[in-house]
This record gives sequence, C-alpha cells and structure tokens, in this order.
Amino acid sequence: MKKLSISMIVFIFYIFPQMIFADNTESASPYLTLVAGPYLQHFTQTSITIMWETNLPSSSIVEFGESTPLSQRVELNDMATIHEVHLTGLKPQHNYFYRVISRNNSGDDVVASDIFTFQTAVREESAFAFTVVGDNRTYPDRFKKISEKMWAERPNFVLHVGDVVTDGREKEQWLTEFLWPAQELMRRVPMYVAIGNHERNAHWFYDYLSYPQPENYYSFKFGNAEFFIIDSNEDFTLESKQVKWLENALKSSKAKWKFVAHHQPPYSSDENDYGDTYFEKSELGDLNIRQLVPLYEKYHVDIVWVGHIHSYERTWPVKGNKIDEKNGVIYIQTGGGGAPLENFAPTRSWFTAKVLSNWQYCLVIIHDGTLQMMAYDIDGKLYDYLELKK
Repeated sequence: MKKLSISMIVFIFYIFPQMIFADNTESASPYLTLVAGPYLQHFTQTSITIMWETNLPSSSIVEFGESTPLSQRVELNDMATIHEVHLTGLKPQHNYFYRVISRNNSGDDVVASDIFTFQTAVREESAFAFTVVGDNRTYPDRFKKISEKMWAERPNFVLHVGDVVTDGREKEQWLTEFLWPAQELMRRVPMYVAIGNHERNAHWFYDYLSYPQPENYYSFKFGNAEFFIIDSNEDFTLESKQVKWLENALKSSKAKWKFVAHHQPPYSSDENDYGDTYFEKSELGDLNIRQLVPLYEKYHVDIVWVGHIHSYERTWPVKGNKIDEKNGVIYIQTGGGGAPLENFAPTRSWFTAKVLSNWQYCLVIIHDGTLQMMAYDIDGKLYDYLELKK
C-alpha cells in the first residue's frame, strides 16, 4: 500500500472535514454563505475593525451592543465578498456583543453569524495580556491547537510575527492555513500580523488584514506599551522611508514599554539559515534586519519579537553586540506556530539564554512596571519564564 504524504494526511483529517461540515466553507453554492470569519482586527479604546468573507458579493452589516438583543447597527451597502466594517464611538475597556450579516443585492438572500464578543482596548493604567506566535504555515492542525491554547489564556490581543501562509499568492491558503484554524480565537481577539517573506507581499495580505497605513509597517498603542511592527523583507538604508518612520516613531514614543515585531531575526542560533553550522561559519542572524539594532538600542526597546526560524530562542539583553543586562535589548524568536520545525547549531551562541525546538507560543502579562513572559509548547508545558521590572 502506498504511504500517505504529510500534506495528504493533513488534508484528509483536517481540511477536508471542514470543507464538508463547516458553515464557513467557500463553495459554488448559489446561496449566500460565510466563507471566513467574522474576525477582529485593529482596535483602540473607542474603535474596532470587524472583517468576514462571503462566497458572493453582498452588503456588510454589523449589529452590536452592550447586551443582547443587539441595539446598534452599522451597514455598508457596497457589494463585496471580503467585508470590512469599522465601529467607532465605543467605550474604553468595555465588553460588547456583535454579529455580522450580509444580504445580496436583491435582498432575498441573507446570511448571519452567531453572536460573539469583543472588548475595546484597555486604559493606560490597566493590566493587560497578549500572546505572541509566528510561522503557523504548513500544518493547520498544529496552528489550530496552538490557537486554542492562546484563546484559553483570554489575551487582549495576539501578536503574530509573520508567515501565516506558505505562499501568500494562493488565496485558498489564507483560509486553510490561517483563518479557519484560528477562527475561534480571531472572532473574539484581534490579531496583529508582521508581514513575513512567505506572504510574498501579495494583495491578499492587504485584503484579508486591516491595520494602520501603510499596513506592511505600522504602530499601535495599548495600555502603557507601544508596538512597532516592521516589514523586515525590505532592504534597509538610513534614508529609507521605513527606517525614517521607525526612528521618528521610537523617538516620539512616551510609552513605558516598547516592543518591536518583525519576521526575520537579527540574532539567531539556527543551524543552517545563516550558514551551515556543521561545515562553515554562521552570521548568527539576518544581517539586513540587524541594521536596525542600533535604533532599538538607542531608543530603549525592551523586547524585539521575531520568527522566520521555526523554533524558540530568547537572548540575553544585548547592546553593542555583547551582553548588557542593564541596558540591552532582548530578542525572542517564537517561530513555532505550525511550520516544519528547525534546530540549532551544534555549539551555543554567545547571546543565547534559552532555546527549544518545538511548536510554541508566548504569553505576556503587564501591569505598570512589571512584565512577565511565559513560553509554552504545543501541549501547554511551560518551558521558559522571564520577568522584567522598571
């Protein structure tokens, strides 16, 4: 009997059942159906973006309220398949209920989601939590399990360091590798994605996701922290538009905690991406993105979140290309969201504090000047812990 490939096993046991039984399947049905979502995107203390996809062009309606039955409504009559509705005038750190509705042009066919919940962004003085994950592509069953683990933590939002799909030019992968496996999480928790190399800068990244312009790089504030999301696929010079933006944004930030997220790692102990460590010298990270390290050090970034390498690594605080426990920047590589695992060089790097080759995610909780970071594997086992105070 011929052996089944891993991709065929994933299709038979994970994707195919969704195509048969899920009500959010994309199909050739003549009736209006939900293909994906609803799911939450960029939010503030007073606003949130809600997105979903239908199989046929239809209107975009969100009903919402502080309790049920839902008392408020936003409706866009432009016919679309990928729907994006912005709710404004909301209360800070407040719970809401919502559902999405789409209606065809003649009005005789309607589809509606169940009722879900969301919470607006917290006030500056409030405690909050977020999870971090990356590189979920290839194995949606792994990503589904990790998404369920993250949802169980009830984070305020999710930070994703890129490579949500294998090939961003393939529309179907945005469903099978990303939106479907994470649907329970994303319909209640906003997710911020740093664009990875596998997204290919395809238009689907901009169609399916909604962030501050120009979307491939942006920043947002949350509580007493500020997050700077970088497109590390670009070539960097000090005169490039993105670098100028980043320096101005870091310089003007008044946040107590500063975090940067991008895909490629400036420092990494991977065994073969930056030189085959069994036969030659390694660069120990991506030299292109390492050009931004002086900015991180100059403006006192606390943690840089990265992916690309499908494993976990936390560095000691680094400044001036050496360990500086008082003034350095910590780099945490969390590329274990579902892609095929990678391993580490046979010798330990000078900057390494902790490594693990497994599928994983991180949980970060912050109150005032205390940060706690816990890294968990796919089975929920705690394997790394970090506490920072300022």
